[in-house]
Amino acid sequence: MKRSLTSSVLMLVTIGALGAPRSASAQEDVADPFAEPKTPAPQAVPSSSPVAPAPVAAPQTSAASIAPGIVEELPASAYPEPYTRGLYGGPLWLDMQGLQWPYTPRTGVGISGYAWIDTEGKYLRIGDPSQSPTNKVLFQQGRFLLRVTPTYTNGIWFVQAQGEIVASKDQLVADATSDQIINADDVWVRTGTWQRWDVTFGRFRGFDVYPLGMGLDLNTDERKGAYDQHNTPQALYAANFMLERPAGPGNIALHLYPMSSLRFELLGQWGNNGKQNAIGGRPAVIYDIGWLKLKGALEYQYLFATDPAPANKDTVRNRGGAASAQFVFAPFIEFGANFGYAIIDEADAANQGGEDPGTSGNKTSFGGFADVVPLPSSVPNLMLGAGGNYTLFHNLYTPTGETQVEHFRTLQTYVAIQYMFYRQLFVKVVGGYAKSHFENINTGAGYDDDQFSVRLRAEYLY
Repeated sequence: MKRSLTSSVLMLVTIGALGAPRSASAQEDVADPFAEPKTPAPQAVPSSSPVAPAPVAAPQTSAASIAPGIVEELPASAYPEPYTRGLYGGPLWLDMQGLQWPYTPRTGVGISGYAWIDTEGKYLRIGDPSQSPTNKVLFQQGRFLLRVTPTYTNGIWFVQAQGEIVASKDQLVADATSDQIINADDVWVRTGTWQRWDVTFGRFRGFDVYPLGMGLDLNTDERKGAYDQHNTPQALYAANFMLERPAGPGNIALHLYPMSSLRFELLGQWGNNGKQNAIGGRPAVIYDIGWLKLKGALEYQYLFATDPAPANKDTVRNRGGAASAQFVFAPFIEFGANFGYAIIDEADAANQGGEDPGTSGNKTSFGGFADVVPLPSSVPNLMLGAGGNYTLFHNLYTPTGETQVEHFRTLQTYVAIQYMFYRQLFVKVVGGYAKSHFENINTGAGYDDDQFSVRLRAEYLY
């Protein structure tokens, strides 16, 4: 752990030293790195780098050694917006909508990232008579991410790499004694033609086709819903078997941009998570003309044990799809609706190679959100939001002589208010209500948990 922390501190100091001697023009760009560009980013821009394109089969000259200060904070133009992504500062605007980014049509190293701290409290009511009837928890979580994106380009063709160093503060996936306090999100290499196509290899997030609005943020306890010591609710399905960055396997994706309004991702997955090999595919598409965004994805994932021993011959087949539509009427309101459906088949040795009835089944999720800027002329930085999602899962367990009794339901709702300071500091309060129904052979007649939560987030984007 000490070695990891020391290495991370040295990397931060080195990057800061490289980025110190930026030119005046670079500083002007960084003054507002998230302002909307006045015109859409062009698809091909002649390189302004002092480093000439490398000859065929010749080694590339280091840009940093020729031009000190080539490391710089990404300017606004690195976040393309051929059509409005969403209300300024809102959740759709913060999502790049499948666009190719960072868009940096000159050779150099870009720096960007974010940090957030959540201060939260929740009150849980537990329906299981074998547990305490209530539970109150106060906690604070946080996440700091440093994104480094070196790029070599001749203005049209490019090659990029990206690494995201993550420092977590008591997050769900880490605690004060865990090696995961220092971790990584993106680790990828990409090559292609600006705003036309690219191939990306490594660890990265796929096209998100199920937006949730201002609440239920990723990496938060709120996203899990109402849970107790014995049962965890079914997570919503958002075409997300292969959406998030894989823990063990790697991704390979072809991205196509035939026109500014149409974006395709053909994602494949390959590797293992330590106990199981994973292969799969996830095609996704986004049609975006600003005020209307239509999104969809299908996926198929196959997992099988790495050990061929009969006791370990477990296989999992996950398949499903999701679709959504969002409407943006800037600067007043944006809203959308989502739907997802999945089938899970898990076979193991305990069932003689047949399906495990407790973990195999069907899942349905649907929901929506709305975000409003009530006073865009006088208070443009104030935003209100609300949303909710409902998930139903039933497995294949059916006791002899009885109807199917194992099904689980999860309801997650929220209201939120956000204010943006200086275009980079976001302060948001989210009030949530979640309800989970557990009904299986372990719970007997079944029971409900419900939960009230309040979360204050301070987030800085850079």
